[in-house]
Amino acid sequence: MTDSNFQSGPARANAEQIRSFLTNLRSIEKAWAMLDAIERGAPGDIEEAVNLAGASAPTLTRAAALLSDSDPARAHRVLEQAVALDAAPAPAQLALARSFRAKGDDAEASRWLRGAMLRARPDAALLLELATIESEYARELVDVARSLPCRDARTAEAAAAMLIAAGSRKEARIASDIAFQAGARGADFLTGYSDLLADPQMHEDPPLPNGPLGMPHWWNVATHAAQVLLARAHPPSTLAPALQAREASAAWVDRDALAPLLADRIARAEPFSWIRLGDGEARFLLHLHPALRSAIPERETEGMARQIWHVWFGQDITTIAPEELATLGQRLDQAIHSADLLGVSSVERLTNDANHYGFCASLELYLRDLLGDQPGKLVTDSCFHTMLNEREPFLSSLLSGLDFLGVISPHPELAGRLQRKLGIGAVRHYDIPGEGRLDRPQEHGNRGSHFPQTYKRIMAEIDVPRRGAVFLVAGGLLGKIYCDRVRELGGIALDIGALADAWMGYNTRGGALHTAMRWQLPA
Repeated sequence: MTDSNFQSGPARANAEQIRSFLTNLRSIEKAWAMLDAIERGAPGDIEEAVNLAGASAPTLTRAAALLSDSDPARAHRVLEQAVALDAAPAPAQLALARSFRAKGDDAEASRWLRGAMLRARPDAALLLELATIESEYARELVDVARSLPCRDARTAEAAAAMLIAAGSRKEARIASDIAFQAGARGADFLTGYSDLLADPQMHEDPPLPNGPLGMPHWWNVATHAAQVLLARAHPPSTLAPALQAREASAAWVDRDALAPLLADRIARAEPFSWIRLGDGEARFLLHLHPALRSAIPERETEGMARQIWHVWFGQDITTIAPEELATLGQRLDQAIHSADLLGVSSVERLTNDANHYGFCASLELYLRDLLGDQPGKLVTDSCFHTMLNEREPFLSSLLSGLDFLGVISPHPELAGRLQRKLGIGAVRHYDIPGEGRLDRPQEHGNRGSHFPQTYKRIMAEIDVPRRGAVFLVAGGLLGKIYCDRVRELGGIALDIGALADAWMGYNTRGGALHTAMRWQLPA
């Protein structure tokens, strides 16, 4: 017994067959979602799901399992209905479809692929694959694919590439949207997707998905493309030996030595700056230094820079005068060069962080050029600030009982809360606009005001009351320069970054702050 969409014959599928198939596919997905809800305890009608899933043996089998306790007789009849669908299982049909495709028989490939899809939970990726075969119905197929879950990013990515090659660019753009949301991150895929997004004709039909924090979606795609192209240009084998040697040297401050080092500097009351660098700073430096980004096309370079600047400041970097950016870059160079302790990427992070490796690798090349005359500069893991917090919440062993603490952050109450929690004498807070990831009302109101306006004011206002006075700085890119200014004035600056957000109850870094969220300062 076969369903009406699983037909033999040499002809390609006609419009009626395709539309009947899509109707069945939508019904199966609806039934599957209903059974999901029922399994979670929500009210629902299993009989309705059975009626919707008439062409899908797996869905009927699942419905029977849910009926087995309450109505075993009905469950048995549903199972008989399922086994009456006596076609080969989905994996076999899918393999056969791809074998026919390899032989050039698209008609049989289409027939068996549709059969496979009706015998498993609907997946957008396979519908996109069908669109590469049924070119006459490609738009209708990819439109339906948008409403289905995609569990196979690789197949979706391959389908997008095939649609581009076939000249079906609008369909390819939709397929690329689906593949990207499912996690496709191949270099060729991302550059092809970026090409599509650069075409104004691709933007309206359908509308592009929204980017994070209100950014254009293409900035996000361009950033991912830049990252994978940089990773390809700087393989770990070329960097790892030097980084391993660094971590084996006397210049490396390991996790057990970091707190004693900082405590010693505070006790000695000598000017000191600890700043941390990561993939965000790398993107800005790549924007400023063409030699660092020779592996990236200009469009991806532009999108990368606009994306990170928008996250930081809520403004478009292209609205900032190039000479202002160049001056800022020089001041950042100075802050890094003058820092007494640099937080950098460890070998472990470079080995395991596939999402940021390319940026962090480029940062290492920049540091090698900038610090060539300082081979012994102290370095540590840029993530160790969270480790310090785990061992000593709120850095209590370093800060408790201080006579003064300065704080530069987007949290006006942070200094006072630390004062009460840790018994600190005097405090002073320098309020700056926060990153968009904080997403509070004030971030919606102060976008674009941090640089250059607030930055110039803070640089002029920082006042170090005595030599060795301690400052905590949570200011992103500009925070590195604020740390350097504190050091210039005789103070001690500790770059705590988004740890300040966690202390105030905001997780702005996902898993990286998950543990830190255990410790929040009481009001």
